[in-house]
Amino acid sequence: MSYTTGLFCFDGPIFKDRNGEYCSITVNEEMLSRYLDVCDTLYLLVRTFESNKTYEELNMPIISNDRIYVVEMPDYYSLKYLFFKKKEHKKIASIVEKSDLIFARMPSQTSNVILDVVQRMGKPYMVEVGGCAWDSFFNHSLKGKIIAPYMFYLERKNVRNADFASYVTKEFLQKRYPNYTLNQISCSNVYIEPNISNLSDKDKVESKFVILGTATNSIDVRYKGQDTVIKAIGLLKKKYNIRVLYDIVGPGSGNYLRSVAEKYDVANQVRFLGTKNKIEMQDWYKKIDIYIQPSKQEGLPRSVIEAISFGKYSLGTNVAGIPELLDENFLFNPGDYLAIARYIKYYLTLSASEKNLISKSNFEKSQEYSAQKLHYRRKEFFNKFKQYVLEGQDEM
Repeated sequence: MSYTTGLFCFDGPIFKDRNGEYCSITVNEEMLSRYLDVCDTLYLLVRTFESNKTYEELNMPIISNDRIYVVEMPDYYSLKYLFFKKKEHKKIASIVEKSDLIFARMPSQTSNVILDVVQRMGKPYMVEVGGCAWDSFFNHSLKGKIIAPYMFYLERKNVRNADFASYVTKEFLQKRYPNYTLNQISCSNVYIEPNISNLSDKDKVESKFVILGTATNSIDVRYKGQDTVIKAIGLLKKKYNIRVLYDIVGPGSGNYLRSVAEKYDVANQVRFLGTKNKIEMQDWYKKIDIYIQPSKQEGLPRSVIEAISFGKYSLGTNVAGIPELLDENFLFNPGDYLAIARYIKYYLTLSASEKNLISKSNFEKSQEYSAQKLHYRRKEFFNKFKQYVLEGQDEM
């Protein structure tokens, strides 16, 4: 078979701007290029939202590659989709039928729906396990707690039955969502370009306050834990007269976090910076003093890898893949605002040489996620999957 068609599914989301252009921060052409390396064309089945803004106004990269075909998916998290079996969607079935290489990123209800069709048709597929469905939903809301067992079951089933499985972690997700084939790999879906790894502080803007930072795909997702950081900042101000600035990067209204900041009297210390592009993110990492990932659930967070590639003093919760990135001395339990406050106070006592040692250690850790290393391993694995699928079809 000379011409190969691929299918990639995930919740995303992607956005359709007012001019009909598709754009996304996470599901972008840079990320999708890994699939185009093994496919001639790629169907992109991702949850899609419409926006009355342009992609420039959204500050999101456009998806314009003519080898990529966007197929808009609805929000499968509504109760009618979660708990009531629907007839096989003709649109999905027709695309699955003509797709050779099927890639499903997990956890994702969009992927669950599509993999149900894939399994009914008996087609091979690869899963990319990027997080834990149980943690994601149980820590989200009351509705999330109700559906968490079901979503956990679906992720375990779909990972177990996959022909190939790629995990972003080295141990955590493999233990919770095992795949029993020999076709497995541990390979982060995040990588560091050599030119952005920079230990120099020459571009740092001096501030009389310590600047903390958190970056997320949505500032309105409560399991990301930014409210815990705000509470710690409030404690530092009230009890120790220590003023800290907190930058939060990502899309969303931020209404809940603003209310938390008001409650703890630190509204003027919390800055909502909105969406930033790749270059703007690099500049931002250079300006902050401490990066913090206070999540209640995670996979292997991109922003932590990026932060340590800049040698930033970085803190995170002891969940999922974060302990694979940070030394245990810089980890805390989810929701432990007292520990966050202690870490910030400790940072203020460090000498320049001590900060430099931490910076170098973090930078060295980040090099495990260099683009060159990960690209080679992933491409080799994807080609193995392609060979497996096409040889199997040829035998039939």
